[in-house]
Amino acid sequence: MRVLSACSTTLELLPAVQNLLDHISVWHDDLPAAAKASELTRTPWTESQVALAYVHLSHLGAITLIFRRTLSMYKHRPKGQKDPLHPAERSRLVAIFNDGLVAATQASHILHIFLGEQAGIRHCWMVMYVLTLWNS
Repeated sequence: MRVLSACSTTLELLPAVQNLLDHISVWHDDLPAAAKASELTRTPWTESQVALAYVHLSHLGAITLIFRRTLSMYKHRPKGQKDPLHPAERSRLVAIFNDGLVAATQASHILHIFLGEQAGIRHCWMVMYVLTLWNS
């Protein structure tokens, strides 16, 4: 995330964001079948499913952080500055925003199951982290 802090314009930010998202995607794609989010659909959850849900919350939280940084950079560009993005770059920016919204939706689904399972999450740092991302 330090790379994202060094970027001063949306144009500089997009390649760094794409690189981070590519790394996150490779990590996620390389998860074994037993660690995929589809394993979270069966309830009641076992201890291993609870641990797996925390892994996926971490993954979704990383995407949400990237989304927030990108949105903030784009939203707070200097007043009067024309949008310097070409159509392809604008398309990538929209895709990043969509990824962030999908990540937030998926994380909320996992949290909803957590609450239904009474999985003892009220004081869990991961849940607090994800909720803080959404509320700030």
